[in-house]
Amino acid sequence: MPAVDKLLLEEALQDSPQTRSLLSVFEEDAGTLTDYTNQLLQAMQRVYGAQNEMCLATQQLSKQLLAYEKQNFALGKGDEEVISTLHYFSKVVDELNVLHTELAKQLADTMVLPIIQFREKDLTEVSTLKDLFGLASNEHDLSMAKYSRLSKKKENEKVKTEVVKEVAAARRKQHLSSLQYYCALNALQYRKRVAMMEPLLGFAHGQRRKFRCTSSLETSEIQPSESFQRGWITVSWTC
Repeated sequence: MPAVDKLLLEEALQDSPQTRSLLSVFEEDAGTLTDYTNQLLQAMQRVYGAQNEMCLATQQLSKQLLAYEKQNFALGKGDEEVISTLHYFSKVVDELNVLHTELAKQLADTMVLPIIQFREKDLTEVSTLKDLFGLASNEHDLSMAKYSRLSKKKENEKVKTEVVKEVAAARRKQHLSSLQYYCALNALQYRKRVAMMEPLLGFAHGQRRKFRCTSSLETSEIQPSESFQRGWITVSWTC
């Protein structure tokens, strides 16, 4: 089937088999998009969860480094250098934790939230309008069936008038619901392009900003005492 840009609104009233066939293609596309969006959201929430876990992990690491000096080691001679070194690294970890926390917030706001809004607003709107369109179509079919069963020989003009009014009202309702439904399906074809790109841009921007901030941290070097260097190693840290 050749690519189709949109459902023609002028064909909504005709409700021809060709129009219904084309409508089914748009409905299938919307269903596929809904399934994909749900899976994409799960993947993005996993990324956010991992980043949030990194925040909690670095907080715990910083606290644990500071807890060294509170330990009652049986052999604690020369621990002053170790304590000062761990204090320094605790500060470095705290700085990194700030970056992880900022990134987690940015991922929540610019990656996860947009895809949730797209699902809850656009996809839910299409799903709701589909249900309303189905109800209106069923009402129209029932009213047409009632009209077709009217007696041709002993026709009651009052009953006929009521049924004709019912058919007209059902047809207006179906036409209105089909117009709204077609518009939503057409709009979805354009909105999904932005919906797919916006969260990825948010992810990329957040990661780029994080690494820029990380690389901007000044290079620092710890100078432990001479005895500490002889006994262990010289510790240096480069951000």
